[in-house]
Amino acid sequence: MTRQLPAGTCIRHAINSVRNNLTYAFRISWPWYVIVIPLIIVANLLLSYAAGGNLFEAPGLNLLNSLISGLLIGFAFASIAVNWHRYILLDEVPDARGILRVDDKTWRYFGNMLLIFVILVAAGMVIGVPLGIIGGIAFANVADYLPILLLLIIIPVVSTLALRLSVKLPAIALGRGDFGMKHAMNATKDNLQPIFLVALFEVALFLGAIVLIGAISYAFHVVSPTLAAAIAFALQFAANWIITIFSITVLTSLYGFFVEGRDF
Repeated sequence: MTRQLPAGTCIRHAINSVRNNLTYAFRISWPWYVIVIPLIIVANLLLSYAAGGNLFEAPGLNLLNSLISGLLIGFAFASIAVNWHRYILLDEVPDARGILRVDDKTWRYFGNMLLIFVILVAAGMVIGVPLGIIGGIAFANVADYLPILLLLIIIPVVSTLALRLSVKLPAIALGRGDFGMKHAMNATKDNLQPIFLVALFEVALFLGAIVLIGAISYAFHVVSPTLAAAIAFALQFAANWIITIFSITVLTSLYGFFVEGRDF
């Protein structure tokens, strides 16, 4: 019988793991940020120049800019995640060269992240398109609210599926080639509700950070718009980093619980 995940305990364990290992998390993260952020800025400047100074007036170049940024951030995330999984599960601490990990594990991790993203987009379309058509025909009077209603249906399903599929990712970090997405789905079956609660917490954490940063930025905007923008950027950067580490930690916890039989 599949183990039943204690969602609250899992979340607390992930929070404690992040809090207790922030120094290590910073150590394996900052070198990648030092590399990736300038590359994103350079790409943005070059594409802005090609667009005549305004990327928003060139949808194709703007899309390319978003794609480049997403891929660079995604690859950095993969490398950081591999080191973090191995640190938590194996107590492995990389040397200075190992922090900027670009090996087969990182590439496999990155490739599987992209594959999971495609699967999630497809799943969202499979759910959303039929519901959108049916809803538009049957409930024409709520057409303006239909996108919100669809998101309320799609997000729980897709977020839960994302966590279940992503249990494969720590296995990649450990060098396992015998654990695929089918195994991840089987290992997490009969746990839809607790996994959804964990996913819901992650979504709430992300939205809460946005609201808090917006409120702080608005408060400082009265004093100085420039200061408000700088504070918002710094807070957003810090929040994104913490949420990134937390999301990796959640996957580590889920893998340890479902695959290795660990307790929190």
